[in-house]
Amino acid sequence: MSALVYGLTAAAEQGWGSATVIGSFVLAAVGLVALALIERRHSAPVVPPAFFTRMSGAAPLLAMMMIPAGQFGFLYFAALYTQGVLGFSPLQTGLSVLPFTAGMLTTNFTVSRLVTRYGERAVGSVGMVGLLIGLVWMSRLTPDSGYLDGLLGPFLLLGLGAGLTVAPLTAVIMHNAPRQHVGAASSLNQAMQQLGGAVGLAVLSTVFANTAATAGAATGISTALTVAIVFPLAGLLLFAVWARRINVP
Repeated sequence: MSALVYGLTAAAEQGWGSATVIGSFVLAAVGLVALALIERRHSAPVVPPAFFTRMSGAAPLLAMMMIPAGQFGFLYFAALYTQGVLGFSPLQTGLSVLPFTAGMLTTNFTVSRLVTRYGERAVGSVGMVGLLIGLVWMSRLTPDSGYLDGLLGPFLLLGLGAGLTVAPLTAVIMHNAPRQHVGAASSLNQAMQQLGGAVGLAVLSTVFANTAATAGAATGISTALTVAIVFPLAGLLLFAVWARRINVP
């Protein structure tokens, strides 16, 4: 993971064809293959291969990786925009994100009842649609956008979407795990979030750096957020197609 993130980050400065970037990607690929081979032969694998032999098990994990890939980028670029374009202080930037927190708390309080009534796939998919629309809205930022017309609405919608997404995804991942691998499933759930966040931010930072160098910070942020739309879209497709409602006796 470190090699992959380093390669993605270094590409912004050194170019995709540099020896350092290519070497980092090769090292990441070798590490992934080595992990898969070792885990297949181990009697008590840290990452049980069974999680990835069926799409019903693999898809929710991959979706859990996609969500932070877009969400971490949104938070990073929100800070860049409010301070670099709008001139907010660090304190004002922190306060400006409160609508995101409020939206997430609101849906966190209601998500269990919604899941009981409509099921994990329906609720989680609606949450991902909220994340998707929020990023599309926020990607419309221009150098002339203000907080009220450019950020407040996306912040609130992204918060509502995040609150509806994580709990259903986690529930499906844990339910799909074999009983003997529940602990591994919980750890893998957290690992996929961290991996997605790191890789997503590295990709989006590279996009931002390449664009901002010629078109300015606001355009760079808008372009990076446009690319970020791919992540919740991929998560939505994976979850909506392969997740199954948990039937509680």
